[in-house]
Amino acid sequence: MKKSVKILLIGLGVVVAGGAVYGLTRPKTTYETEKITRGTVISEVSVTGSIAPSSKISLQPEVSGKITKIAVKEGAEVKEGDLLIQLDTRDASARVASQQAAVASARARLRELQAGATAADMLVSQTAVEAARQQYTAAVAAEADAETALTNARRSYENVKARTTTQDEGKVSALQDDYDSASTTASDAVNRLTSPMFDLNDLLLFSSSDSQSQSDATSTRREAKTALTALSAAAASARAVGGATGMTNNYDAVVNALTAVKRHADACAKVLQYAPSLPAATLSTYQINASTAQSSLNAMLTKVNADKSALDLQERLNATDITAAEIAVSNAESAVTSAAHAVDSATAAVNQAEASYNLKKTGSRPEEIDAQRAQVASAEATLASLQADLAKRSIRAPLTAIVTDLPFNPGETVQPGQVAVTLNAKDRFEITANISEVDIARVKVNDPVNITLDAFSVNEIWTGKVISIQPAEKVVEGVIFYETKIVFDKDDERLRSGMTANLDISTAQRDNVLRVPVRAIKDAVGKKTVQVLVNGQPVTKDIQVGLENNDYVELLSGLAEGDEVVVATNKK
Repeated sequence: MKKSVKILLIGLGVVVAGGAVYGLTRPKTTYETEKITRGTVISEVSVTGSIAPSSKISLQPEVSGKITKIAVKEGAEVKEGDLLIQLDTRDASARVASQQAAVASARARLRELQAGATAADMLVSQTAVEAARQQYTAAVAAEADAETALTNARRSYENVKARTTTQDEGKVSALQDDYDSASTTASDAVNRLTSPMFDLNDLLLFSSSDSQSQSDATSTRREAKTALTALSAAAASARAVGGATGMTNNYDAVVNALTAVKRHADACAKVLQYAPSLPAATLSTYQINASTAQSSLNAMLTKVNADKSALDLQERLNATDITAAEIAVSNAESAVTSAAHAVDSATAAVNQAEASYNLKKTGSRPEEIDAQRAQVASAEATLASLQADLAKRSIRAPLTAIVTDLPFNPGETVQPGQVAVTLNAKDRFEITANISEVDIARVKVNDPVNITLDAFSVNEIWTGKVISIQPAEKVVEGVIFYETKIVFDKDDERLRSGMTANLDISTAQRDNVLRVPVRAIKDAVGKKTVQVLVNGQPVTKDIQVGLENNDYVELLSGLAEGDEVVVATNKK
């Protein structure tokens, strides 16, 4: 055997032997677990205080409100729990009642999930599915009808527009003809009928015994000739612009020009009344011509005005008809939109009814029951918070005392931080503690307190409760605190002023809830996780938590009772 091969075999033997030794000696990982159980979770704030004799107690409401009742008088002795001042509870009571209904609904839903569907439930759900499908069919038919109605409304709108356009064109054509005729009639009156009465300089060929009539005949002739030009231009402009707009824009110019020519015909007729020098035959001819001009101009003015009124009336009628047709189209479009929404709603209703029916057929999954149980716990927590808020509207005596001051009257509004009633305690010790701003939001008046004293064994425990929290902060070495007072539930002759007291203030409590050990919980980004063993290996699970203390955390969802979670990892 070659030397290099021998070296290789020896090397492999060393590796194999080393692996075997490592396999026998490498650390073995074991996991310590605890089960998810039900029990009580109490959240506590732990602080240190000192005993002092009780004296004046200033009670301040934790919420603002109008005083509806003052139950005591100054100088009266009150016992612990006696009502002193009642604030308005209407809104708070309504919120509590509403949340009680929400809790009842959540509990009923939980019972329904736990019990599963009955035959009657299945029949109701099946009937609901059939009804939802019928409503969907009706909604689809209604949508089709609405679309047909919209098509008809749009067709009617186009017909109305076409009809009104035709009617408009007839009135416009008549008025345009009037403008053209007016130009011809006015020109005939000036250039043919009255022209023989004047020379080339537009002066009368005869004298009149009425100088004013003579002057009017001459001046109105010049105005009439100017009006002929304006009238011709107005008629041409109306035709160029066309439509009702062209007729309307030039109407005043046409009427004014015709009126100017009419004034000239009137002036000619009048001046002939004062022309004794004219031969009878000539005078008769002039009078006939002037009268003919007057009649034709009057008739032309009447026709122009009548046809303009007819056009205006037609325009108003057309506008009314078009507006009505537009409204009909708009209403039909709205009906189509509403029908489409109804179809969408009916589709959602069918899907929901079918999902509910299928859910009842398959039964509730464990995670659904857990989720609903969490909903119940959340609703109960909200109710407890609202009930606590309602209780804050009743200011009660924290201990036996004498009422010394009632600064407010019924009907007045009191704010947090304002002293609503002052008491003098009767020979009781109290504890003063400074609670940091981090914890003070969790503490409230009447919270129960467990008390141990440095002067006695840690196994000897007194009980008490919070009676007041100062609203103004106290800064100690740059840290913000709030002075809080606690009283003992029972007198004890062994108590001495100045003793150091260790306080565990119970700020919230949940009974009969799922609990997970604090040491099993890990913080991830924006969530809480635990590890459970699957085939002997840890698997991470997301959970939702509620109340917590040093030992346990309330479990809202993610695991079930009896599940085991990893609390420690050991390597041997």
